[in-house]
Amino acid sequence: MKRTLLALAVVSLVACKKNEDANAKTSTSVGDVVSGAKTLNNLSASMDDIEKKMKELKTTAPATNDELKSILPTTALGLARTEIRVGDSSMMGLASADAKYSDNADKYVEISIVDGAGEAGSGMLAMLMMALKAESEKTDAEGYEKTTNFNNVRASISEKKNGEIMESEIQYLVKDRYAVKIEGEGYTLDQLKAVMSEINTSSLK
Repeated sequence: MKRTLLALAVVSLVACKKNEDANAKTSTSVGDVVSGAKTLNNLSASMDDIEKKMKELKTTAPATNDELKSILPTTALGLARTEIRVGDSSMMGLASADAKYSDNADKYVEISIVDGAGEAGSGMLAMLMMALKAESEKTDAEGYEKTTNFNNVRASISEKKNGEIMESEIQYLVKDRYAVKIEGEGYTLDQLKAVMSEINTSSLK
């Protein structure tokens, strides 16, 4: 049953992605089948580990606001921190923190972190873990997005051109518990990855 539900989830995900693409072909290509099968195999092999991690995190106390706040750097790529927020997702049962960094002109970086501990957090983390296991890629005239091994971690990455402005994003997991997202405007993906080492995740449990 678990494998069947997983297969249906992957099929639904593929179907949704095709509906979003206005130029999608009406027939399924061999490449689509191979990609879907590879995704299903990756997810199936990981389901037991994901379920085990979920059970562990459900009974784990989430990090405090101060703990999450302390890992956010005061600068990112040389930009000063202009805003910091903690606890915005507490109404949903999630422990979170995020910060913005800006030159007050045409460049900014935003770092967000969500703890996967607790009932709500473990559910969120499971979905992200499955998404990162998938083999997906989309390319259009503006740029690309895909899941891949990036800077020594499994990540969802994107790089797009909005007019003359480059927009990049990296989303990944730290210690199989914390979901981290880094967004940047005015930076390439290669430039943005330097922020990953500026985040002080060593103190996280």
